Amino acid sequence: MVVPEKKGIAEASETIMDTEKTSTLTLLLMEGATSYHRWVYEEIKPYLKGNVLEVGCGIGNLTGWFLSRGKVMVSDVNRDYLQTVQDKFRGHSNLIGTALWDMEQEPAEESFLPIDTIVCSNVLEHIEDDHSVLKRSYRMLRPGGRLILLVPALKFLYNHLDRGLGHFRRYSREELARKLVSNGFEICYLTYFNPFGILGWFLNGTVLRRSILPAGQVRIFNRLVPLFKRIKKVFPVRMGQSLIAVGEKR
Repeated sequence: MVVPEKKGIAEASETIMDTEKTSTLTLLLMEGATSYHRWVYEEIKPYLKGNVLEVGCGIGNLTGWFLSRGKVMVSDVNRDYLQTVQDKFRGHSNLIGTALWDMEQEPAEESFLPIDTIVCSNVLEHIEDDHSVLKRSYRMLRPGGRLILLVPALKFLYNHLDRGLGHFRRYSREELARKLVSNGFEICYLTYFNPFGILGWFLNGTVLRRSILPAGQVRIFNRLVPLFKRIKKVFPVRMGQSLIAVGEKR
């Protein structure tokens, strides 16, 4: 009875290590996709207010954009990622600090300043009990504060890429709205984002069963972002690779 249990623990540990390695490689791969990150920032910028807590900051691919507009606290579960962010933005006047924090756990009361905006970009899908995280986010915000989410969309698109990154789910628009409302938030913005990434995600993760996007494709996509933004102004977005949601605490 003991041997299978030990084997199970070993296999689980290997899976976690593989997921962490894939996540780190993906973050490094996306580090150079500055046009894409700017596009994300431009979409959510109108909803940022006051002191911002960026949860799951990774290696800081979005952090610099947030720092350009105001005070920011960053957190992550990976100590090495936080060190990378500290090295990147050391001495920046708008960086309040960094915190090693798992969003599934209650934060120490002294960990964070009063928070006006929580940003979770590609974080919620990694958490099995997302209801508890949404509820905790609501409690942490000041009245009138906002939770900004960017999550993977379209359930049919869940594939090898998602599994490799440790995603528990992709969200439908209705599911995300329902979970925000059931945890106290009033939705002030909810839209699909990046319809142009659907084909690449499906081809690489479903057809070719890759666990990481090819670097060449990411570079080409990043160069095409200005064109994608112009197209988006002309044609309404009916679906997208991701969803952006903003919930407000009343």
